[in-house]
Amino acid sequence: MPPSDELSREETICRLYTELALHPASEFGWGKGIENARALGYNPAWLERLPITIWESSAAVGNPFGLGPIHPGETIVDLGCGAGADVCVAALLVGKRGRVVGVDVTPAMVEKTRANVALSGFTNVEIIEADIAELPLPGACADVVLSNGAINLSPHKPCVLKEAFRMLKPGGRLYIADMVRDAATDDSQCGASSSEDSWANCVAGTLTSERFLQLLEEAGFADGKMIGTTGYRTSPETIGALFRARKPIPLRQLSPSTPQSTSQRI
Repeated sequence: MPPSDELSREETICRLYTELALHPASEFGWGKGIENARALGYNPAWLERLPITIWESSAAVGNPFGLGPIHPGETIVDLGCGAGADVCVAALLVGKRGRVVGVDVTPAMVEKTRANVALSGFTNVEIIEADIAELPLPGACADVVLSNGAINLSPHKPCVLKEAFRMLKPGGRLYIADMVRDAATDDSQCGASSSEDSWANCVAGTLTSERFLQLLEEAGFADGKMIGTTGYRTSPETIGALFRARKPIPLRQLSPSTPQSTSQRI
């Protein structure tokens, strides 16, 4: 089934993640759960603090929280929040004065995230069912936008990154864990596979790291950098990778006598 048939592609991915949400003990095909989070370097204190059910439907491909600080009182937006493990970690980090918004397109995942948030006792979290390429959120509302294993699944990656840029406040930070092509592959071939499985296992929609960095720059981000790979694989051709970038501060907002603060840097 050709990937140009977006309905079939989206249905395939939705079925996969609905199954993960509803039946976390069933075979997913790739790393998931608390052991996967531990292997990716999530802080053991988070694993102990949050209920274990928070992690059961989590298929993190990396640890975006290792890419830079998240401060108490900040607003965080998680694109493709899945079952909400990263939403709950972010809620721990921002504290009661902060706010976390999770966005996911799969209804079963949205329902599970809301249940996980309630189970964890957080009252500063909002979960929205929406396409991450077209967000019902105001501009300049977030200090940090993060995403974990979701952007590669979108057929509209430039739109996703432009939306992330729009939502960030000037000086805001972007922390991404996502799947990339492990070998040098022409970008036109990254979306050329004709099988549903190729989309579900992140092959057809996955870009090279160079192309991903180019899209960050085209969206307006500064200091885009691939920090490294995570070892997470969905196929021999793909591997998890970590990216960070920032939204520049317009020159008119910078004091000529005051250097940029560390909270505005990555």
